[in-house]
Amino acid sequence: MKIYIAAYNKVSNQQLKSAKSAFMEKFSGVQNSDFVDEDPEIIWFITGGSEHNALEQIEPQKRYCFIANQDDNSWAAATEVKALLNEKGIKTRIFNYDLLESLEDLYVFFEEGEEYQTTHLAMIGKPESWLVSSVPDYDLLEEVLGIKILEFDWQDVLNQDEFSDNDSFDKYFGKHEFADFGKNRSMFNKLMNLISVEGVSALSFACFYFVEQNEYTACLPVAALNTMNIPATCEGDLCAAAGMIVLSRLKGIVPWMANINYIDKEYAIFSHCTAGLDFINDFKINTHYESGKGSAINGEAKGGQVTIFRLDHQLEYCYLSLGELVDSGDFITGCRTQVKIKMSSKDLFLLREFPLGNHHLIAHGDVTDPLIEYFTNKGFRIV
Repeated sequence: MKIYIAAYNKVSNQQLKSAKSAFMEKFSGVQNSDFVDEDPEIIWFITGGSEHNALEQIEPQKRYCFIANQDDNSWAAATEVKALLNEKGIKTRIFNYDLLESLEDLYVFFEEGEEYQTTHLAMIGKPESWLVSSVPDYDLLEEVLGIKILEFDWQDVLNQDEFSDNDSFDKYFGKHEFADFGKNRSMFNKLMNLISVEGVSALSFACFYFVEQNEYTACLPVAALNTMNIPATCEGDLCAAAGMIVLSRLKGIVPWMANINYIDKEYAIFSHCTAGLDFINDFKINTHYESGKGSAINGEAKGGQVTIFRLDHQLEYCYLSLGELVDSGDFITGCRTQVKIKMSSKDLFLLREFPLGNHHLIAHGDVTDPLIEYFTNKGFRIV
């Protein structure tokens, strides 16, 4: 790696020499020849007043790792430069010199997630008309996040053979009695066959048309797929599907997609009918809320810390928050699995006044670090 030391002009050569020695002592493998006066990959800020010297090294099409420490206004200079480069769309990341153990940690930033192969997502039907802020341009989705949309209609699904080598649906729902169990199991098996035959690894469903035509829903198959770490969203929400795919890539977790039902100064309430079974402790089978038909998950969610996030449809912003899941609800005028999440007043304000869309993704635990790493590498702004 090529390292440039950004310092105030009056810093002496002896001070620069001492800084290099300290850097080489801290990070094994770094040699004197790794320090450069032009075309760097890493800019190490050692003093304030170094902003213009650092900016002279910047080229618009490159990305840069900044290293800063708590002494001599190093962090102040790095922050000022980063603010300007953020405005110009130049990708940078500030790493903490005092906490950084190895320069290997910087490689993730430079690699941009190229290790992830393109994900083929089956869009079954057309996204629902009310999703006015949740459907990215298909080409942009592939270019930015490596997600390629393959279009199918519901008849393509119904014409599938039933995949017979997976008993997951029976395992998840076999102990529950409900009238359309056979139809739901058949739908699940047909979707598993579509996944196998077409080579897709994620799905999104325009489900309301299907409900109107067939009098049952795909809620339980969607919940089963999500439990199996196969990202699946309803309503054709591709922003939600993209977020699901990313977290599945990073952590092997498929989050729950949920509506916003209510926001005040302390809590937000979310709900939907398709919670994965790893998100909940127990559940009942109820009807799908809007249609009153079919079968859906009415779950009691696990409590504790959760991560809430959402992408915008132009693939520029990611809303990201932590919260505490404190209660499950059971009101009749909402989707069947309902949760109450305590969040910071700032995050609730952003959620209420500057939303990126309705559906948000909720995952148990704190998974903010890998999401921040991934999306900032892709040029998103975290809000």
